[in-house]
Amino acid sequence: MAKSKFLAAASHDLRQPMQSLFFVFTALERHVGTDAGQALLERLGQGLGALKDLLDSLLDVSKLDAGAIVPELADVPIGPLIDETAACFAPAAAAKGLRLLRDAACDVAVRSDRTLLGRIIRNLMENAIRYTEAGEVRIRCRPAADGVRVEIADTGIGIPPEHLDRIWEEFHQIGNQERDRSQGLGLGLAIVQRLSRLLGHPVEVHSVPGTGSVFSILLPAASRPLGAETRRTGPAADRAGDASGLGRVALAIDDDAIVLMGLRSMLEDRGYEVLAASSGDEAIAALERSGLTPDIVVTDYRLRNGQVGTDCLLRIQEFLGRKVPGVVLTGETGQDIVSEIVALGFGAAHKPITGAEMRAAIERQMARHAGASASPVPEESRVAEPA
Repeated sequence: MAKSKFLAAASHDLRQPMQSLFFVFTALERHVGTDAGQALLERLGQGLGALKDLLDSLLDVSKLDAGAIVPELADVPIGPLIDETAACFAPAAAAKGLRLLRDAACDVAVRSDRTLLGRIIRNLMENAIRYTEAGEVRIRCRPAADGVRVEIADTGIGIPPEHLDRIWEEFHQIGNQERDRSQGLGLGLAIVQRLSRLLGHPVEVHSVPGTGSVFSILLPAASRPLGAETRRTGPAADRAGDASGLGRVALAIDDDAIVLMGLRSMLEDRGYEVLAASSGDEAIAALERSGLTPDIVVTDYRLRNGQVGTDCLLRIQEFLGRKVPGVVLTGETGQDIVSEIVALGFGAAHKPITGAEMRAAIERQMARHAGASASPVPEESRVAEPA
């Protein structure tokens, strides 16, 4: 319990300075003109990416240990999910000269949470490719007594018997005593184990040192047979729209001056006209002075003097008399805050987020509002002006 609380607090407190670094990095990109400078900037980006991966994994572990993740069970077509995973890892396998094989189509549905199940399969795929230097990695789907068994098999280094129980421990890695981060963080299988327990999907491993390993996930059958209504590929519906901000107005709200500067520079690089504010009051004042209506509002969740970003967004909608798309940045670990953000119709983005991820979050939120006519804000959703 103490460890979980520490991980949650540490990952949260590190996210704000990390977010500052990411936005400053994004702002720097257009100012570095030499090849040597670009090479150094690329190395800086790689270092920031490694640190982000560690923080994200720590946050995942702490959220799972705290019971903050609640599965949303549904009938999930397993074939498209396997196809997406194989396509995602095809470049990594090709770079190592590995054959990435996918067995014949698995035309069945299972009962699971699509996002969390996808995370399990991706972590196992990443692990298989990392520890395989020659040969192949294969994803296959087999019928089982009570459902479907998905297997990820490799021809890698294998796992010695004395390590089979320890591979699920945090930061335990075989053959990486020097903690070379290019070999991963040692948290992937720890997250797999927690997710498998949460979903009730047993994960088993069989391995022969020097020959390879097979990880298998036992999935329950769907509540009804696979039909046309369940053949969606999922993420395709959420693909981003137009990436350009030309002719558009963005309102950025953050009480950290460095984060605000980086966010403003990133949006301006995309062509947005940007209004910047450190609070809800400043945001309303900026809208009054400019007479502009924002096409997107990006705000931090925790602001000074007890303000929160969702209240700022509701105040802005009240001031404008219409709904506007909004993205809320948060470093909080609790699912309740994310649920609140989503329930109000806004997008939630966890810190630290890269410039590319931030742009994608903005585009997704704007796409959801595209084509929708302006509508007044219902009285019950309005918030009173602070005394």
